[in-house]
Amino acid sequence: MKSKTLGILAGLTLTGVLVATFVTQEPTSTAPQGGERVFPQLMSVINDVAEMIVETKEQTITLVRGEKRWSVKEKDGYRADMEKVKSALVGLAELRLQDPKTKNPELYDRLGLLNPDQEGSTSTTVTLKTDQNATLAQVVIGNQKPAKSDPRVSEIYIRKPDDPQTWLTTGNLRLDRLPEEWLDKEITALPTKRVRHVKVVHPDGEVLDLSKEKPEDMDFQLDAIPLGSAVASPFNLNNVVGTLVQLSLDDVKKESDVSFNPKSGVAALVETFDGLRLRVETAKEGEKVYGKFSAEFDQTLVTPIEKAPTVPHKEPEASAPEEGTGQTTDSSAEGSEKKPDSPESKESLLKNPEDVQKEITAINERVAGWIYELAKFRVENFAKHKKDLIAQPSAKP
Repeated sequence: MKSKTLGILAGLTLTGVLVATFVTQEPTSTAPQGGERVFPQLMSVINDVAEMIVETKEQTITLVRGEKRWSVKEKDGYRADMEKVKSALVGLAELRLQDPKTKNPELYDRLGLLNPDQEGSTSTTVTLKTDQNATLAQVVIGNQKPAKSDPRVSEIYIRKPDDPQTWLTTGNLRLDRLPEEWLDKEITALPTKRVRHVKVVHPDGEVLDLSKEKPEDMDFQLDAIPLGSAVASPFNLNNVVGTLVQLSLDDVKKESDVSFNPKSGVAALVETFDGLRLRVETAKEGEKVYGKFSAEFDQTLVTPIEKAPTVPHKEPEASAPEEGTGQTTDSSAEGSEKKPDSPESKESLLKNPEDVQKEITAINERVAGWIYELAKFRVENFAKHKKDLIAQPSAKP
């Protein structure tokens, strides 16, 4: 890249769009770049973009840049998926003209380039604005398909609203058409290795308890198994925990806009070996399932990690050649890797209390005041009854 371009990119800030590292890399595609960029100056002012408006015939999506992150206006300002925003902005800035097409508005429909308000329109209009409401870029996006020369990029029909000329362009540009598709989907993201205990309480009072003794244990154990019974599959137990600690949203609403009745759904508690306690409440409303989350720190949950005793250093001695091999064995190679149950291995799985409390603060900042719509199958994965996890006795012949 030219030094001027690199200088511009180096000035992009974190809260702007986080694209500096991405765009300073050379394109991985070997396909010809063709003509000039659709918006030659956009990359130089990309840090001035304060709002991205995505319009379709069905609705308008407004992505707004804040001090710390981007948000989706139509979702009450909930945080947006930063990677999607970055990808869209860079995709627009890197879009390149290839061939001029029709100027006849009567043919726009064939290219998917009708105005969003026209009957039968399938186009998407994207507008980038500054915090002073000045327009930095605006374009109507039409049909697209994988490029013949390189399927990793797309051929995209476009036109500018104030110009009848349509163009075939090439680039990578994905613009989701629903507000919820722009949301940051992550709710919980905890490694299962950190989890020591999970409790699921059903509306009828049934309690499901899963636990493990050590972070390095592979499988969770089901507490209070009926005499003579056995777990059907360790996978099913682990899946209860894995689902809870890796939950994503389908949609989100402000807490004040939802009639949330926790008695209609299951409640769950997740506790880690390093002091984090996550509370999850669910509620049913018609065909939908909603979730409410909070996190707290509990010092009594912290598992102390004993350090390995210090041993004076001693140079390893080479043994005599093994009979018939002519090779010596070096004891220093044996046991050089950390064993799964070593103190060093345990310590690497867990966080220190200070980092856990920072993590809890971040979780609560994310979830406070929000109710999440959850996929039913995800809730079903962790809302298991004990009978669902116990092996059924074989029928007698």
